[in-house]
Amino acid sequence: MEFVEFSVIGDTAVDAQRAFDRVVPRDDSTLFHRFLVIPAVTGVSEQTGPWTRPGEQRTVHLSDGSRFREHLVRYDRPPAPDARGRFDYDVTDYTKVLGRLVSDARARWEFAPAAGGSTIRWSYGFRPLPRRRALVARVIGPIWMAYMRRGLAECIRVAEGGA
Repeated sequence: MEFVEFSVIGDTAVDAQRAFDRVVPRDDSTLFHRFLVIPAVTGVSEQTGPWTRPGEQRTVHLSDGSRFREHLVRYDRPPAPDARGRFDYDVTDYTKVLGRLVSDARARWEFAPAAGGSTIRWSYGFRPLPRRRALVARVIGPIWMAYMRRGLAECIRVAEGGA
C-alpha cells in the first residue's frame, strides 16, 4: 500500500547549515508537544548511537504511553552555510491507536538555502493498514497537518536561536 503523505514548509532567518545544526540534534520532547489527540514526545530509549549515522535506531516514547521505533536512513549535514542538507528516518512498531491504523511511516527533513536564510521542509508519510487509508487521510490527516505546522514553527524558532 502507498503512503499517505503530508508536508509543511517554513522559512528561517538563518542559513541551512545553522538551522540543521540547531534543529536535528535537539531533544524531540522540546519540539513536539501534545496537540488535540496527538500526544507529546516525552523521550527516547534504546538509542544505538549519536543519531548522526544511517542505520542507527531509537524508540520514541509519547505522553499517552505509546511508542514507536525510528530508523535513521539519511543524515546529510549541509557542508556549507549555502548548501542543502537532509535528515530522513523510517518509523515502525507503532503501538496503541496508530498501531491499529498504520504499518509504518517515513519522515524526510530538507534544509535548503533561501533568500535571507533557509527553508525547512518536513514531509511525513503514513502507510495505512488495509482498509484504513480513508481514515488516515481524512480524519488523522487534518489533525496531523496542524500538528506538523505547530512542530515546524517550533523548529524554526529553535533554528533562529530560540531556547
